Amino acid sequence: MQKHIFFDLDDTLIKCSGYFYDVEDVVAKKILKYNEKYTYSEIRQKFNEKQYENLEQHGYGPQNFECSLMQVAYDIIGYDFFKDDIQGFIKKSASILYNSDIELIDGAKEAVEYLYDKGYELSIITKGMEDVQKRRVEALSIKKYFADYTIVKHKTKSDYEEILKKYNLKPEDCYMIGNSPKGDINEAKKAGFNTVYIPNEHTWSYEDEKVDDALPKTNVLKNIKEIKNIF
Repeated sequence: MQKHIFFDLDDTLIKCSGYFYDVEDVVAKKILKYNEKYTYSEIRQKFNEKQYENLEQHGYGPQNFECSLMQVAYDIIGYDFFKDDIQGFIKKSASILYNSDIELIDGAKEAVEYLYDKGYELSIITKGMEDVQKRRVEALSIKKYFADYTIVKHKTKSDYEEILKKYNLKPEDCYMIGNSPKGDINEAKKAGFNTVYIPNEHTWSYEDEKVDDALPKTNVLKNIKEIKNIF
């Protein structure tokens, strides 16, 4: 049976979360000018907490992120949020998240080409705002190597089970490769997938949990260039 390899998109194939961190940094420093109660680190922690709260309503991606920044900024700044157009400042700062260039992770192109040339069937599973994620996938310079892609709201065991049904696959014939211990690795393992974990320094804290040590054992790589050590 041909092996089917699924890749996560953000922070596995392309650079993503670094942009979010940069926007957080700019907005937190702006808020500090109006605030004496919270430190820079505490403001950024509030951003994270608000994003967790808003996940169910807004899902993953720029919309949740931007909304959460605005809510935290208003809670801390108060009336000056409107007087000084902090909303406009946040919108302008966050615009890069919707329109940034698609930049591949170093080594991603070579890894994907290697697997494609070896005859593996390749697909992408990504989560977030459908229009944003679709634009990212369609703009990929390596899109031609992927047979298909799927966009989900969350990456859960049931999502992976739906993927198996969609492609009429057995879990033991599938690999999931990603940087998120929670969504890419542990939930895929619950559905029976083989998994390859590639840590990324910018992985969102909500996704950063201990990799499940249940079988099948997860392959852990330092970077995507080490794909050749497994396949």
